[in-house]
Amino acid sequence: MISPLQKFSPLTIGIVSIILAIFFLSSMDATVKYLSSDYEILNLVWIRYLGQCLLVVVIILPSLKSTLATNQLGLQLLRSLFLFLGTIFFFMGFSSIELGAATAILQINPLFVVLAAYYFLGESLGWRKILGVCVGLLGALIIIRPGTEVFTPYALYPIGGALGFAGYFIATKYLSKSETIWSSLFYTTIIGAVVSSLIVPFYWTTPSLGDLKFIGMIAILGTIGQLLIIYSLFKVHASVLSPFTYASIIFATIFGMLFFDEFPDIWTYIGALIIIFAGLYIWWYEFKKQHG
Repeated sequence: MISPLQKFSPLTIGIVSIILAIFFLSSMDATVKYLSSDYEILNLVWIRYLGQCLLVVVIILPSLKSTLATNQLGLQLLRSLFLFLGTIFFFMGFSSIELGAATAILQINPLFVVLAAYYFLGESLGWRKILGVCVGLLGALIIIRPGTEVFTPYALYPIGGALGFAGYFIATKYLSKSETIWSSLFYTTIIGAVVSSLIVPFYWTTPSLGDLKFIGMIAILGTIGQLLIIYSLFKVHASVLSPFTYASIIFATIFGMLFFDEFPDIWTYIGALIIIFAGLYIWWYEFKKQHG
């Protein structure tokens, strides 16, 4: 019997998977922002990681031993650390500034990936890529606007998040050659689950019964989103998927308007468009170079 997914090409499956992943992760971010007014960020980070870790263990339990087998334990743990740090910085950012603005700033992540790929994966770095990175950083500066009355230091947190996610992305790309999807998903959470479990008792706030459904959503949405990201990277080359990650700006802006009464100003839109343009420029250059 032919699986329904076999009717579609790997390219189609990969693109749909990454868009769905961005939707689920953006929904998780909106849920975290909603709860951040009543709970410490570390509480929410702990829920996000421990919840995902437990969910994955339950799913892979029948094949736990083979799933945990890895020849790249050190890199898996480093990758998990990158994601943990990126998550903390990003959560701290959008809990203090508009969700749409924080997400737009985070989109300089693909530009950092370009630089990291040059240093750690040996990929080429020409003047066009350098130009794209510089233009993208200009877009972030337009949103942040340092030196003006609208500037807030909290706007710097998403940049830290972008650096962490870039490290996670590069490590995931490297590990996709030898690791399984479920192994990578499990090790994605391990550092965050362990470290946050050690720290969270000092910041713990007991959740109300009414908030339990939102707390459960953080773990479920985060797990589905991460699984779909890893799945898409196993299906399609990362450079093809990169442009579709900008859907997060659309989702975050819509959620900000609907649930938090956040309406970004014109400069945020301009900065976001510049960042998107810079990322698409680098992607187009790479695509053209690979396909003649």
